[in-house]
Amino acid sequence: MAERTLTYAEDLKPEDVRALETFLNVQLGRVYEEVGETGEKSFAMRSLLRLVCDSAELLCILLAVERPERWQRAAIVREWQRLRSTAHEFNHCEGYDHDRWWNQVRHFDASDETAEQDRIRRFADVGPYPETRH
Repeated sequence: MAERTLTYAEDLKPEDVRALETFLNVQLGRVYEEVGETGEKSFAMRSLLRLVCDSAELLCILLAVERPERWQRAAIVREWQRLRSTAHEFNHCEGYDHDRWWNQVRHFDASDETAEQDRIRRFADVGPYPETRH
C-alpha cells in the first residue's frame, strides 16, 4: 500500500510529525555517534537534535488547535518545511523513501493557495508601487 501524499499542511497529523521526527533523530543520532561527545561539532549536533525536537513539538501543538489563526497556519507550514528540509539532506541514507509523505507543502489549505495566487496576480497587475499623480 502506497503512502498518502500531502498537498496541504492541513492534511498533517501528529503521527506524520512524530514519524519524521523519529527518522531525523535516527539519522542525526548516527552522525552524532561519528562526531563524538566532545568538541564544537558535538555541541552543534546536540543543538540540531534539540531544534528538531522543539520544532516537532511546536508543530504538534499547533496541529491540535481546532481553528488555527492565520499566523498559526503559517507557522504550521514553516515548521513542517523546517523538519522536512532537514530530512531531505539525508535522502542518500538507507531507509529514506522519496515517495513518503514528508514532502514539501507550500500552503495550509486550498484557500491559502488561492489567496496567495490572487496576491501575486494583483501585484503583477499593479506593480510594487502605486502610481502617483502630480
